[in-house]
Amino acid sequence: MKTIIPVTDLQRQAAKILGDVNKSSEPIIITQRGRPAAVLISAKRYAEIEEDLAEFDDLELEYLVEQGLKDKEAGNTISLSEAKRRLKFPE
Repeated sequence: MKTIIPVTDLQRQAAKILGDVNKSSEPIIITQRGRPAAVLISAKRYAEIEEDLAEFDDLELEYLVEQGLKDKEAGNTISLSEAKRRLKFPE
């Protein structure tokens, strides 16, 4: 179950809440006027997310390169002038 706390609790109990978020890998949702306003996660979890995103970017780039090579081998290509024409580049 997700932990949800109002911003006033965060203001009053910041040290305790920071301790809680560092003990758990679960995020804490901070609300303001009853609506979600922010998500608090530990610095360790944030670093893990950043690493995961970088790895995803690398995998996506690798996939796109592989697809491009397959398209080239299959002859699914167009000339530079045709690409410019399709993209409506000025001549």
